[in-house]
Amino acid sequence: MRKFENMPINNFRPFLSSVPDSIPPYDHQEARLFIEFGQKHFACFVLQNITNTIIEYEVYQLDVPFSEPELLDFFKNHQFDKNDFSAVVIIHNTKEFVLIPSELHKIHLEKTTIETIHGDLTELELLNDNLSKWEMTNVFGVHKSQFQLINELFPSASHLHINSIYLKAIFKQLMEMREEWVKLYFYPSYFNVVVIKDTQVQIMQSFYYETPEDVIYFLLSLTEQFNLDVTTLVMQISGLIEKDSITYKELTKYFLNIELESDDITRFLINDEDPTPSHYFTPLFLSAQCV
Repeated sequence: MRKFENMPINNFRPFLSSVPDSIPPYDHQEARLFIEFGQKHFACFVLQNITNTIIEYEVYQLDVPFSEPELLDFFKNHQFDKNDFSAVVIIHNTKEFVLIPSELHKIHLEKTTIETIHGDLTELELLNDNLSKWEMTNVFGVHKSQFQLINELFPSASHLHINSIYLKAIFKQLMEMREEWVKLYFYPSYFNVVVIKDTQVQIMQSFYYETPEDVIYFLLSLTEQFNLDVTTLVMQISGLIEKDSITYKELTKYFLNIELESDDITRFLINDEDPTPSHYFTPLFLSAQCV
C-alpha cells in the first residue's frame, strides 16, 4: 500500500491505495465491488468472495463535489463499469438521514420528514434501510443526479447508508459494551459519532471541524446533553486520525477510556507488514462484515 501526498487527479486527491503492481489478476465474477460516497471523500474496494480478502482499495479526498464526467471516467479507467462483479454495494456516507422507529415509519411521509430536518434545497432520491434488530428504519437521501448516474452504471447494485452499517456492526458488540459507549469515525474534515447508552442509540450525527478544539467542544456538548460520565464511558476511535496527533492527545485529556478500533477487519489487509495504522481502515471495510 502507499500514501499519496498532493497528487491531484482532477478533483480526486488520492490518500490511500493498494499498490497496482501488487494486485494479482482476479476474476471479477468471483468478487464484490464496494463503493462509498462521502461528504469529503470517495472510496472503493474489491472483496474476493472465496478468500474473503481485500484485493484492491482506494481512498480519495474531494476538495469539491465531484462532477459526473469525473466519476464516469474513474469507473471506466478502472473497468468497474463492466457490471461483471458478483455484486456491487453502494455506501452513502451523507448527512441527509433520519432514524425512525419502524412502527412509525410511513413511506409517504419520508419526503416530508427529510425536508423538515435537512431542508429542501437539494433534490434527493429517498431510500431506506430496515434495521430490524434495532426496530428502526434509516431513511436517507442521495442527490438525484448522482443516484441516476450510479443506477445507469450499476443497475443491480444494492444501496446502504453508512449509519446502517455502523448500527449493524454495533449490534454485534452490545453484549460486550458497557452502559455508555461512544464511537468516532474520522474522515477528511469531519467525523461521524454514535452514542449508545443503556443499549439504546442516543444520537448519530456528522460534525465538521477545523481544529482539535472543535472536536472536544462537540463531544463535551454531547456528554452534557445525554448525561454521560467521561470517567467511565468507553470511546472507540477509528478512521483518519493519528495517535500522535493533537486531536487524539486532546481527546485523552478529557476521556479516560479510549480505544483505537481495529479488530477482525485487519485480516482483510493484503500486506500485514504495512506500516499504516490498521484503525485507518475500520470504517472503510466495515461494510464487508455487514453485507
